[in-house]
Amino acid sequence: MGWREARDLVVDEPGSLPGRHHLDVADRRVPSLPRHDPDPAGRPDQLRERREAGQVGRRVGGQEDDVRVGLRLTEGHVVGPFTELLEEVRILDAEDRDTCARPDPELVETRSGVRTLHAAIVPDVAPNGPLLVFGPRSTTYDFGPQHPLTPRRFGPGIDLLRAVGAEPSIEPEPATDEQLRAVHEAAYIGVVRRFSEHTGAADDAAVGIGSLDKPAFAGTPEAGAAVAGGSRRAMDSILRGETRHAYHPGGGLHHAMPARASGFCIYDDPALAIARARAEGLRVLYVDLDVHHGDGVQEIFYSDPGVLTVSFHESGRYLFPQTGFADELGVGPAAGTAVNVPFEPYSGEASWLPAVQSLVPALAATFGPDVIVSQHGADAHAWDPLAHLRVTTTAMGEAARLVDGVAHRWAAGRWLATGGGGYDAYRVVPRAWALTWLAAAHRETPAETPSGWRERWAVDAERWGQSPMPRRFTDEPNAGLAAGSAQDAADRVSAAMAAAVRDVVLPQLVRVAIERGWSTPEVSWPPVGVDAAPTVDERAEATREDVDPTVLASVDRATLERLVLLRRVAAPSSTAELRVLLDAALRDEGTLLTVAVVDDICVGLALSTQVPDRHARELLALGVAAPYRRRGIGRALLERHLETAGGEIEVAFGVAERDVVEPLEVEERGRIARRLLTRAGFGIGPAARETARIDRWAFTARRGS
Repeated sequence: MGWREARDLVVDEPGSLPGRHHLDVADRRVPSLPRHDPDPAGRPDQLRERREAGQVGRRVGGQEDDVRVGLRLTEGHVVGPFTELLEEVRILDAEDRDTCARPDPELVETRSGVRTLHAAIVPDVAPNGPLLVFGPRSTTYDFGPQHPLTPRRFGPGIDLLRAVGAEPSIEPEPATDEQLRAVHEAAYIGVVRRFSEHTGAADDAAVGIGSLDKPAFAGTPEAGAAVAGGSRRAMDSILRGETRHAYHPGGGLHHAMPARASGFCIYDDPALAIARARAEGLRVLYVDLDVHHGDGVQEIFYSDPGVLTVSFHESGRYLFPQTGFADELGVGPAAGTAVNVPFEPYSGEASWLPAVQSLVPALAATFGPDVIVSQHGADAHAWDPLAHLRVTTTAMGEAARLVDGVAHRWAAGRWLATGGGGYDAYRVVPRAWALTWLAAAHRETPAETPSGWRERWAVDAERWGQSPMPRRFTDEPNAGLAAGSAQDAADRVSAAMAAAVRDVVLPQLVRVAIERGWSTPEVSWPPVGVDAAPTVDERAEATREDVDPTVLASVDRATLERLVLLRRVAAPSSTAELRVLLDAALRDEGTLLTVAVVDDICVGLALSTQVPDRHARELLALGVAAPYRRRGIGRALLERHLETAGGEIEVAFGVAERDVVEPLEVEERGRIARRLLTRAGFGIGPAARETARIDRWAFTARRGS
């Protein structure tokens, strides 16, 4: 159940999907999985500190009866730390690459039939595609020949991007210290700067520089600041209206913390780009598809309700950075704006892609972002040496297209995509980069990679044990690997986890609308005619706060059609989408809609529907628009709705139910809910177990026999 400020309530009912403890998994022991944790033992656990302070609930992974993948994983099934994998490597300098490569002739004919969009429909897509961030400084972010995040990836990566028609548009330039302070502490920036001013300075493990995964090198501050500056410059171009789409493949360093380097990341460039958009008052949806949890971005914006972070990653039980559990939801007014979907090792595209498809559009519809920032790490791939998922480039390309569609439908096309992890520098990273750019360019994927590209990089790929060079941009199912019982079990558990997360983080009205087919937040690719700002009836912005609303006990579709819905009266964020949803809901015989109106403007509503196969109703929404709150309208709506509905009615309060623009502190939401429901004769009870394991603020209420 959710809230629209004091005395005004929106309610939901958690689904009856089974919790993880109901799943049939043979062996519930924790797999013995070597995992790469690049940070030393002294790395501070900020999430644990918040838990101890009572700011977040216990992590899902801490429950004794959690199910795990049924078969114990052995050393032969997974890879070890990266230092055991790599021999001494050669770093290619920028001048050693084919920096003058142009679109490959083999792809020109293939692309001649691509469904390109007319500029009048999608004006932000330039003829040569979205803005591409790359330059000489991109290759200077180099931790040395033994390091897996190698600048070697830029050789085959940029070459393939050029083969499909991409050309670098802007070069990354170092962000200034003042700009970096938007997300990093001044003292930390000063310590990093010391490595430039004193090249012989000792490593500083206290801030994460000098550890095995982040060895200091000459030019450390400039190289890190250049990556950050590249993403910031791209966001500047988007905000100035020079482009709608930008892609920074060398960006995506999502682990860096405000005062500490972490996980190959010195400065957090996605966070810096987000902060730039926030400085303009824009609301940002951040989508992280890297195999590792986007902990740095989440941490930086954990208390900012104007940033919704969504991360799909291998569970922190088995992989760095040991965070990203489902109960990490945000704090204070931002509770509900951190969404995490952890996957079991060996999970593949069968669970990964549906999770992305079912959550990202629905969250966007609810949150109403002004701009999208995404991280497209390629290390979730089945061939990646540092993780254990089995995602394919096919699924990665589909996910990129989905994010593009979301940007066009809900963010007026404003989208900054970044690269991220990916340690198969020849077979996987270049194709992931190309597929992301093609999605942003609204171009179909060519059937095959160009033979010239494969030939140019075949020798290097073989030298580094990453051959043969792939003939196709997309993969065979499961990347050609045999799927066994371990993967089947992992996909089942991961799919159940994604469903449990979806039940918690989506408002009840949105979730039930999807389940019953009332309204589904779908996106199209290529997107057509959805970039324009949504039209808003001027009456929906006008208010007559001196007039007391009239409560209409039951509204039919014809009456709804004559009403203007005031903004932020209920989820989803768009009044046009809310109208479609309500109209479809009223087609169901068991739906009851009560509204508060001033003239022909709807300023509040309550909606309930019959629970399938039961003699009870569930209250899906109770909300009042912002200008009319704190006047007892929510209470009046609820009382009239209960009188009309009669019988038993159920309510569930959850973290997802809030005014996404001006949310209250989450504890205050709960207090208001309990008070309002108790006064209306409801009895308060605990939330369903599977819900409470993720949402510690959740509870249920029931009225009637």
